Amino acid sequence: MMIEVLGIRLIGPVFGVGLFVWAALLTVTLSSLAAGYYCGGVLADRFPTPRLPGTALTVSGVTLGLLPLLSIEVLKVAESTGPRTGPLLSAAFLFGPSLILLGTVSPIAVRLATTDLHATGRRVGGIYAVSTAGSVVGTLLTAFVLVPAFETDRLLVGIALSLVVMGGLSLARLGRPGWLVAASAPLLALAASPHRSLPTGFNLVDRAQSPYGLVEVIDDTARGVRLFRAEHSVIGAEWSRDHTSAFAFTHLLEAVRFVRPRANDVLQVGLGSGALPSVLAKRGLVSDVVEIDPAVVRFAGSHFGFKTAGLIYVEDARAFLRQTSRQYDVIVHDTFTGGTTPEHLLSEEAIESVRNLLRPGVLLALNFAGYQRGTNAEPGRAVLRTLRAAFRNVRVFRDMDPRETPDGAANLIYFASDDSMDFAVPGDAWFENEVCRHVLGSFAHWEIHLPEDGELITDARNPLGRMQIPVFEEHFEDMRKMLPVDVWLR
Repeated sequence: MMIEVLGIRLIGPVFGVGLFVWAALLTVTLSSLAAGYYCGGVLADRFPTPRLPGTALTVSGVTLGLLPLLSIEVLKVAESTGPRTGPLLSAAFLFGPSLILLGTVSPIAVRLATTDLHATGRRVGGIYAVSTAGSVVGTLLTAFVLVPAFETDRLLVGIALSLVVMGGLSLARLGRPGWLVAASAPLLALAASPHRSLPTGFNLVDRAQSPYGLVEVIDDTARGVRLFRAEHSVIGAEWSRDHTSAFAFTHLLEAVRFVRPRANDVLQVGLGSGALPSVLAKRGLVSDVVEIDPAVVRFAGSHFGFKTAGLIYVEDARAFLRQTSRQYDVIVHDTFTGGTTPEHLLSEEAIESVRNLLRPGVLLALNFAGYQRGTNAEPGRAVLRTLRAAFRNVRVFRDMDPRETPDGAANLIYFASDDSMDFAVPGDAWFENEVCRHVLGSFAHWEIHLPEDGELITDARNPLGRMQIPVFEEHFEDMRKMLPVDVWLR
């Protein structure tokens, strides 16, 4: 179980932490253990020697300890096969061998412990009880203690060394101490190896392994942009020359200050680099922020200039929506990351909770990646239907001209309110740069009219995970174009 949890850390930065990655890791874990159980049973019957468990543990540790050295090449090959096949291939090659070897230990232990047939049930039950209890402890220890405190490579090597030590001590008791020294030396060397550097033209500013994945701040010196990376997604970007947002949809969201010019406070659900709250603060709006990842909050403040006079809540948005009694003039809902928007934040119940935090007649702005036409527009229509169940008026805009790549994915900005919405931009309006001026001066012509026949999204029936697969796959390809593969493979 520790290996499975760490598998997310190793594969996630390349493929994201989505349905395909979880399915791949579960499939590889279960199939590898099944293969190990069978092979262990065969070996135990043919060679019932006490050296077998120690040998299996030691070799498994060596196999696992080599992953920091081998993972780059494996992931590079797997990444080229796409976001569906890639996670399965990488999980199979990286974790399959060590999991198969670990799977052999239980049946071997059962065979060696079975000396009295009358006590077979108790001994088999005891072995599997200890094994399962160890898995529970290992999972909790890895998720709650080790992952937040250590880098993935160090954890892999640490677990590998633990396996080698356990196997080596077992073999030492049987007169085979050389295994421990021989296997530990290369692992210790790997443990001392430095981090892999970024390609030329990219500088690493900061990085952290948060409870939710790898977070990095990277300067792209060739394009003059600072990028905010979370796993296999860029969640924020700013131009180095003037520190303004490099994403058009952020400027489009600024339209809330024109639609509701008398607004005083904003709730931002999902922080990113903090570009929008920072800009709105210059126009006198105070923003509260809900963000689940503490590393995102920390880096937004230290590397992207984010600051707010409001409150920052580091928790899941649904938990916040259930507990708070505060109300706001504007709510901005922007939680898209890794190719999808968390579906539990877009159900009818979640949107109704958002509506309850809005003062009468004011505004919700929601960013959602989707398509404007065709069968792939199904999730966008579902979001529209769900918003209309809570608000009388909903309008949808693309973050680019609808005539540009009309069949491709884009950021769709939904504005919802019970009152009418006027998107006219005042002639004396202030803009932080020319890109912002262009977006806010043009977006009124970027409105799209989605069919209103979408499926209602509810907590009981939430199809967004399935519906967002085309967006997830296009986002994966877009990230490959945005940054070289060697950046993602660190």
